[in-house]
Amino acid sequence: MKKQRLITRLFISYIVLAISAIFLLIFFSSKAIEKFYFDQKISDLRARAEFVKECVLMSGLQDSNQLQESCRRIGNATQTRITLINNAGKVLADSEEDPQKMDNHGDRPEVIEAIQNEEGLSRRYSFTLEQEHLYLAKKLSSQIENLIIRVSFSTKDLDDALNSIKVDLLIIGILVILLFSALNWYLSRSITRPIDVMEEGAKRFAAGKLKLKIPESNISELASLARSLNEMADQLYERIKAITQHKNEQIAILSSMTEGVIALDADGVVLSLNTAAAEMFDVKHKKIIGQKLYEIIRHAELNTFIASILEKQETLFRQLSVFGAERRLLNVIGSVMPSKKGNETGIVIVLSDLTQIHKLERVRRDFVANVSHELKTPITSIKGYVETLQDGALDDKENAAHFLEIISRHTDRLSEIIDDLLELSRIEEISKNDEKYIESVYVKTLFEKLVMDYQSLIDQKNIRIVVDVDEDIKIDVNIKMMIHALGNLLDNALKYSNQDTNIILRGFRLGMNTIIEVVDQGLGIENVHIDRIFERFYRVDKGRSRDVGGTGLGLSIVKHIARLHHAKIEVESELGMGSTFRLVF
Repeated sequence: MKKQRLITRLFISYIVLAISAIFLLIFFSSKAIEKFYFDQKISDLRARAEFVKECVLMSGLQDSNQLQESCRRIGNATQTRITLINNAGKVLADSEEDPQKMDNHGDRPEVIEAIQNEEGLSRRYSFTLEQEHLYLAKKLSSQIENLIIRVSFSTKDLDDALNSIKVDLLIIGILVILLFSALNWYLSRSITRPIDVMEEGAKRFAAGKLKLKIPESNISELASLARSLNEMADQLYERIKAITQHKNEQIAILSSMTEGVIALDADGVVLSLNTAAAEMFDVKHKKIIGQKLYEIIRHAELNTFIASILEKQETLFRQLSVFGAERRLLNVIGSVMPSKKGNETGIVIVLSDLTQIHKLERVRRDFVANVSHELKTPITSIKGYVETLQDGALDDKENAAHFLEIISRHTDRLSEIIDDLLELSRIEEISKNDEKYIESVYVKTLFEKLVMDYQSLIDQKNIRIVVDVDEDIKIDVNIKMMIHALGNLLDNALKYSNQDTNIILRGFRLGMNTIIEVVDQGLGIENVHIDRIFERFYRVDKGRSRDVGGTGLGLSIVKHIARLHHAKIEVESELGMGSTFRLVF
């Protein structure tokens, strides 16, 4: 069904009503005027009939010529057609026509009615005069015979006058309709305009512009409606604000969680998931919403786990391995929840990434094992030689001196290990934001200090140190810590380099970064070890490392000092071709 605008319906309804009322008024008014005029004419005809009756009686009825003359004279004087008719219908005299030529009038309605009721009235077309006339016939009694006096006049002038009145009434009606139409349009607009304003306001509300209020109309009902809509908008604004805040809080909480959270409906369609979950499975966060999980994440164990939750309708736990860029170990908890579809149940899954924990646990175990081994070896040796000396070796001065030298060497090693552990612990406790000991220093100055500290070892192995650095390169560092870190790198390079080789100390700028490199031509490191060489006590070759000395904590100290300075430590190495250790500031 085609819908109409309110203003159109109001305007058309009022116009139809007005036109109907005005035309009914014109119709009944014209009928009343016509009746009034005809009643007046009939009264006038009765008066004229009485007048003619008296005149005819006075003039006598014997002479037909005299009767004809009297009718003509009286008719001309009164502008009325007068006809005398006997009971047989024969015309005896007529004021306008020759009676001899006229038809018998016995069948005329007014004559028949006059014979029966003393008076007859009729309005009809006169074929004699070829005009419509109004006729009044009255019975006239005399001594000779009964006569009928009929008086009439043409209704043409009356009809013309009535038609003129009708035309005037019609013109007035049209003018009234036009005036009423303009007034109706104005009134309709005054009613519908506030409604249009409220409609626009409602559209703004629907578009979320709830702070733009609807102006109140001067019509009480519409003003009340506008106030109600504005109050509704205020309530909606507050509710939407609360819902949005709640949603943002949920999003913020879910986004900040390290655990992954996935919500599914009963069909396995993803309702929501947080950033952590998307990263765990390496999927696009926005693309997965509204998709079935098994179509996006191809993981048989996870899909089976979800099916088990739906089947058992209870909370389940499981550990899953996810293979992507790297292997992840996930702890998965799944439980049922009410779904948006009503009585059906959905699923919420919480995923905890245990990968790093397992790595740390492995590092912890290795650290405990390594530190135990590193401490146990010298302690065992010390204990053994002390027991030997106690058993009488003190009397053997030559062997006793040798045993004491070994005990001293192992004691020094224990002292080095403890010093490195304490240094590592101290570095870890220093705040990254503490700039108290940060100074600006030329890289070349650091290199010169480094070479000076290790000159004896450099000369002992006859190694050539090449310093390649721009004069103006400076970095902001804790000088003591940086000398310690670079010293550990240079110490390793000297230990694992053959005699008569080169070690390069290089410094340069690359874009916004400052690069410091220690490059040797030593034994090199296999790729399998590179990711772990910065772990505490990790050794590429335990036997070789122990022979050249060192505690196994040097590179771990370097990594922590680099992290403290917001720098990265990188390694490039090839077995038998040497290594490059790089600090990127």
